[in-house]
Amino acid sequence: MADDLLIQKVVDGKINKTATKTTKEETETRGTSNLGKDAFLQLLVAEMQNQDPLEPSTNTEWISQLATFSQLEELQSLSSTTENTQIFSLVGKQVVVTGESPAGGKITKSGIVDYVTYNGGEAKFSIDGNLYTMENLTSIVGENYYYEKNKPSLVKKGENFTFDGDAPQDIQFEVNMGTDVAAAENVALMIGNTVLPSDCVVVNNNTVTVKADLLQELAAGVYAIDVVFDDKNFTTVKDALNLTVFNPHPTTDGEKEEG
Repeated sequence: MADDLLIQKVVDGKINKTATKTTKEETETRGTSNLGKDAFLQLLVAEMQNQDPLEPSTNTEWISQLATFSQLEELQSLSSTTENTQIFSLVGKQVVVTGESPAGGKITKSGIVDYVTYNGGEAKFSIDGNLYTMENLTSIVGENYYYEKNKPSLVKKGENFTFDGDAPQDIQFEVNMGTDVAAAENVALMIGNTVLPSDCVVVNNNTVTVKADLLQELAAGVYAIDVVFDDKNFTTVKDALNLTVFNPHPTTDGEKEEG
């Protein structure tokens, strides 16, 4: 029975290389860092207690084994420190993690690391209030790359529109307002260096409407219009659309006052 509790036997002061039975718990936990250190100490003590008095181990051999044990601890400590340094450096960065869904399957999630918590010797990072370990981490995404992937844009660039002052109508075009940190709430239109009045440019459900009243004020001609989004980088689409104006009927100041 006692032999069943041994990891390895020590016979005449020497470790018997023949494997013995192990308990279920030992089988499940063997290979972890904690068991590695415990097993090493157990073997060292057992070897000292059962060494052959006629052929005792020398001090050099004990020192060598103790040095090996110290190196093991240092390597484990270095590995833990390196992992903690890596996880603390994730704060504020965009990452991709994998986890388990309520149904038991795998899910992938992207988000910005809010903070890192350290408890019980293990560091975890938070995304939207959910905690993850380094084992869940699959990718670290560069800020510029992530922004470019999510920034606002036109659904169709270079559309051609015609405005006839004799039959004035609003014009509309579709935009993608961006997502996450790159999201925009509004747009502005520019012709050259001139910003068109914002009260005649309306954004609703990714549709931009340019009021006929504004277009009526433009002189006849062909215009290349830039679209500027109000995201934090003020993403600008040059020559976003082309506008040809016929038969404009600009409103005079007197007509505006009468209206």
